[in-house]
This record gives sequence, C-alpha cells and structure tokens, in this order.
Amino acid sequence: MNKNAMERVLVFGDDMRIFLAVARSLGRAGKEVHAAPFNWHAPALKSKYIHAVHRLPRYSDDPNAWRTAMQELLRSASFDLVIPCCDDRSILPFHMHREDFSAYRVAIPNPMSMDFLFDKQATRELATRLGIPVVPGLRLSEEDNAPDLAARYGLPLVIKPRRSYWPDRLDGWGKVFIVESEHELTRILAELQDRPRYLAEGYFKGVGVGVSVLADNGQIRHVFQHRRLREGWGGSSSYRISEVINPGLYSACEEICRHTNLTGVCMFEFRFNRQTQKWVLLETNARFWGSLPLPLSLGLDFPLYLYDLLVHRRHHAPVQYTCGVRSRNVVLDGLNLVESLGRLHWNEIGAWLVESGRFLMQPVGWLTGRERSDSFVLDDMRPGFAECAMLLTSMRQKLVRSRHAQLARRRSEQVA
Repeated sequence: MNKNAMERVLVFGDDMRIFLAVARSLGRAGKEVHAAPFNWHAPALKSKYIHAVHRLPRYSDDPNAWRTAMQELLRSASFDLVIPCCDDRSILPFHMHREDFSAYRVAIPNPMSMDFLFDKQATRELATRLGIPVVPGLRLSEEDNAPDLAARYGLPLVIKPRRSYWPDRLDGWGKVFIVESEHELTRILAELQDRPRYLAEGYFKGVGVGVSVLADNGQIRHVFQHRRLREGWGGSSSYRISEVINPGLYSACEEICRHTNLTGVCMFEFRFNRQTQKWVLLETNARFWGSLPLPLSLGLDFPLYLYDLLVHRRHHAPVQYTCGVRSRNVVLDGLNLVESLGRLHWNEIGAWLVESGRFLMQPVGWLTGRERSDSFVLDDMRPGFAECAMLLTSMRQKLVRSRHAQLARRRSEQVA
C-alpha cells in the first residue's frame, strides 16, 4: 500500500453539498476518510468514500463530554488532519479549545481570521477600513423600530444574524429575513431575541457572486468564481454557474486575506449589479462552502489542496477552469423552484415554466457536460438516491399528518 493510501483524515459534518464534496475529494485522492456527523442517519454517510463514522457527543449538549471524547479519538486514531471547516458548529468548539488540541493538526483559521471572517459586523468594519464597498447597515439595538429603519434603508430591507452560529447557541441556526413592508418588519423585530446579535442592511439589487479562495499566510494560491442562478429567499444557492474572475472582486479578497494573514479556505459573497457593474461585499465564510461541488467537478480540488498545504506544505499549480458550466443540488433546487412560485408576478410565470423545464431536463445537461450534479456522480451514486428517498419519506409523512389533522377537525366539528 502506498503512503497516500495510508493517510487518514477526520471530516466533521454530514450535509450533501459541503461535507460530501470534501469526503469525495479526499477519498478519491486515496485518503482514509472518517466522518464525525451531527445527523447519524444523513444520506451523505452512504458515500463509498466514508471509511468509518464516529458518534461524538454534541458540543451544544455537553462541552466537557465533547472535549473528552474528541481527545480520546484523536489520541487513538492518529489522524493526519482534522477538518472541522465544513460547518461552523465544528469550527467554533475547536477555536474555543485551541490549547486543548494544539498537539494535533486541525484545519481552522487563525484567531484573527476567526474574529473578522465569522462575524458579519466585524467583516463590515474591516471592509470599510480597506475601502471595500458594503451596503449601508447597522447592528440592531432594542431602541430600533420599523418606521425609522424603513426610512433609513428603504424597503425591501435585510435582517440577518451577525453569525450563522454563536458559541453559546450551536443548536440554533440564525435565519435571514428579507422584509418588504413596515408591518412585516414590526413583527420580525418583536420576535427577535437578543437584537444586538442581528444586523439591519439595505437591499442591494443584483445577483449573488461567490469568489472562493485557498490562501497561505495571506497569499491567495487558488481562486474560483461562480454566479448564483437560483437561491432561496434569504437562503443558500441551489443552482450556479462558473465565471471568469472579476478583477475588482479578486482585489477585495486579496486585501482581506492579506490583512488577516489567512491560511485556509474562504468564500467571499458579493452582490453584483450586472447593469451598473457596481458591487458590494455581503459576507465571508472562512470554511468550505455550499457550491464546492462545482469547482471540484472542474478540476479545482480545494479540499485536496488544503490537505496537501497543511500536511505536506505542498502547493499545487493554479487551474484554468472552464467557465459557463452549471451545477445544482437536485433536491434543494427543486424546493427553491417550488418556493419561488409564491413570489412571482403574473408576467414572470412564463420564465418560471422555462426554468421548470430546464430542471426536469437535468440528465441531458449531465450527458452533454454543460451541467453537473452536487449529489449524483458516477463513482458515488448512493448518497444521491438516499437523499431522494429521504425526501419522499418526509413528504409522505407530511401528507399523513395533514390527513390526520383534517380527520381530527372533522370529528371535532361533528361533535360540536
């Protein structure tokens, strides 16, 4: 057995986009991939590239139990690299306990990068100092009210958490709201708990553009750009296309990487107006990102490059990838497509029907090479089928619950 085949890596997570892409990348490279999931029944764990699954206590349930179990696993398994950077819920515990794991090679950003790149307020302030455009906004306070915010930033207006997860709230994901009326804004403000953990920002008209990088001591070594073709209302992308690197966006990424002396991966999320050519930086995520399967399918292997950088101090030559290639997550994109129907105006129905046709014709795109699938790949089909099976089971359960609820209402009406 060669040396690469014996190398062992522990990857945290279980989702079908980020975690699965990382596991497939390293498995194809001959690494022995171990998984530490949050959901022990996740479809991604069906991948043939998962060698073993470790059931660790959840940090949010018992931090001490997690730390003890983690230390025992690392002592016994001799991993060449630990990769928590698929999910903030894994990154934050390792960040908070850096000293406890200093003897092991763990792929998390340095403390300065954690401070600036995981808090949207800190990212905004850094970008402003560096001359990088951001949308007008502020950190919410208990005194802020809907009429004042609407007058200051206009409508629609974005309310979003400063962090996806907080160290003391790893069991709850922060939701983004795109608010279109004062009445709706009043309701959301009333429901928010701990307002200073949220930002209010103006809405910048444009498309979502992501610039993904791998940096070494602040210097970008690899870069990839994609544009979102479909996304949930305030949610993540499900359908995207590879693009040529925009020099202005790349320069902004360079400035932030240099300032934070980043070693690792990061995805910079921009909003770009294709008519005016103006843009703003929305946020940064110094971890692997949801559109990772697209650059992987084009030969830009970020997980392997990160592994070789941290384990072997090896740099790979830059990759000239193909632009104009699309990829999507079948299940998430189908849900986003259906959800978008409720927001359409009558004159947009035709375009929606065209998009529905393209969704149904995905297999043709796979055969021609113009489109890729996040879930379904020829060498590892089981996770995709498992995801679809789980979705069908969930839909069936919802229908059963809905029928039972209807029967219960009818019985109560008959009794009355």
